Order: sequence, then C-alpha cells, then structure tokens
Amino acid sequence: MRKLLVFLCILSVSFSCKKEDLEPVDDNELITTVDLIFTDSNKKVSIFSFQDKDGDAKTPPEKFDKIVLDKNMSYSLEINVYDETKNPKSNITEQIKLESDVHLFVFKIDPASLFSLKAMDKDKNGLPIGLMSSGSTQNAAGTGKLNLILKHQPPINGKAVKTGNEAGGSSDIDLIFDLSIK
Repeated sequence: MRKLLVFLCILSVSFSCKKEDLEPVDDNELITTVDLIFTDSNKKVSIFSFQDKDGDAKTPPEKFDKIVLDKNMSYSLEINVYDETKNPKSNITEQIKLESDVHLFVFKIDPASLFSLKAMDKDKNGLPIGLMSSGSTQNAAGTGKLNLILKHQPPINGKAVKTGNEAGGSSDIDLIFDLSIK
C-alpha cells in the first residue's frame, strides 16, 4: 500500500508539470514604428524611420528610410519604438527600458568596415541594451546594409536567457536598412 501511495504521488507530480510551464511567459511586443536618431559629432541630428502602421508583415510598410551618414564621422544613436495600432500610439521604448534585462538590440552591418556601432546603455546585470549606442563611419564613401534586431530574451524556467549575445529568445524587430556613407 505504501509503495502504491508513493507511486501515485510521483505520478501526480509528473502530470502537474505542464509543457507551457517550460516556455517563457513574457510576450513579444508589437512594434510598428522604429525611429533611429543619429547625432553626429557636430551635433547635426538625422532621423531615419521604419513605419508599418497596421503591423502586418504581409503588407508593405508606409515608410522605410535609407540611412545616409557622413564619412569619417562619430555618431550617437538613440532608438525609439512605438505600437501605432493603439490610439494613442504606445511608446514601447519605455517598456523596453523597464524590461531591459530581457531586451537586446543587435546591430549587423554589412560590410562591417562601413560603420561600427556599440551599445552604450546597460541593464541591471551590466549587459548591453542598445537603445543608446555610439559608433563611427569609415573614411571613404560606400554602401551596405544595417540589420537592426531587437531580441526578446525572457527567462525560461527561472533561468536568465540574456547573455549580451544574439543567441536565444525571439525577435521583436528584424529590419534591414539600406546604409549609405557619403
């Protein structure tokens, strides 16, 4: 009888662990608008945007700017993101700041020599966020791509996923901007 009782207890614990308990419970954000605000070392501000107001990836965006920067220049970059499916539009930037320990902006530039970019802001664990970044352009004119990815990396089973690297989690944003250095 005692063995049966122990077996039933183990069996009930096994069935009480559901698959969804193993998955992150933190939802991705709907982001319809991304503003990239570049400020050069001469204090000149340039804003480049992506905007897809309905949030439907199947329809073309209303706006997808080409990023044009000056050669041999240092830049700071501020990123603002919004959900314009809501009225008034929702500022997702604030949510990312509040949940910075599960968000990471990744910058992939092709060719890499065109423009260097590094996150300057850190979360409570000292890991990069990327809402505020800095970098510099190459000494010659050129063209390429800037892939901007916002990784959403919530803990799984209480274990942190964010390590400061792109691996892990899912993508809230994955945009490829045309980049021109003039």
